[in-house]
Amino acid sequence: MMDANRREPRGVVYVATGRRHLDEMVQSVSSLRKHMPRLPVLLYTDQKEIPRGVFDAIRTIENPCHSFMDKIAPLCDSPFDCTLFLDTDTLVCAPIDDLFDVLERFDLAVTHAPFRHDRPFSTPICFAELNTGVIAYRNTESVRTMFRLWLAIYEKEVADTGKMDSDQPAFRAALYQSSDVAPYVLPTEYNLRTVMPAAIGRGKVRIIHGRASDLDAVADRINASGKIRVFVPDIWHLVSAHFGVLGTGGRFLSKVLDCLIRPWIFLEAHLRPIKRRLISKR
Repeated sequence: MMDANRREPRGVVYVATGRRHLDEMVQSVSSLRKHMPRLPVLLYTDQKEIPRGVFDAIRTIENPCHSFMDKIAPLCDSPFDCTLFLDTDTLVCAPIDDLFDVLERFDLAVTHAPFRHDRPFSTPICFAELNTGVIAYRNTESVRTMFRLWLAIYEKEVADTGKMDSDQPAFRAALYQSSDVAPYVLPTEYNLRTVMPAAIGRGKVRIIHGRASDLDAVADRINASGKIRVFVPDIWHLVSAHFGVLGTGGRFLSKVLDCLIRPWIFLEAHLRPIKRRLISKR
């Protein structure tokens, strides 16, 4: 367990408000523990009934908005010198010590977002959006100031438009304005978003980020090869992933689709070795 009076050098932070994110977060933490068992894990949440033995420490979020806004303030309050923030819908597929190692040289490490929003930006177009579901950062005053600016820009955007669809445009603007924060852009392998096709290098995919019941199967399929490859989500995966965030009805439809998808996943996994042997004989 974490010592409340001692600052830890490295650790992971999760933020979950509302009940529906807890189950997928437990899966994420389990995958993290498999590869990084000694890394302390801290949860910020408004929920009272949390499974025992999953987290090293839990901190309460008062008056949550149940939106992306809830995650920003806790990042400023991390007890770790170097912090890895993970969204609840992530799956850790391999050790990720190097995410902390890169913070010896940079203040912040993130990947590009797989798509861009169509709203006007205060930054050059080439300064593209970054995905905020996986963030490694040094807990410095400069980074915390940037996070507070991110929150302020996002709050103003929500007040002006009434939309809470994404915190990433605000993050983009805040990072561009923070000249004293040195960012590093990670390769796809450290935040593979399953909502869009993605090119992957020769290295193992370390973190998969998306909603579906078959993320373990996706990880096995991708990491079966050490070659340069392309991940292309199938239509069922996309539909299932997006239905899963639409409340109770959406989650019911997602489960129905999962039941339809699972036989195909099972069949495809068992036919793959046969397909490889046939191709190799040609």
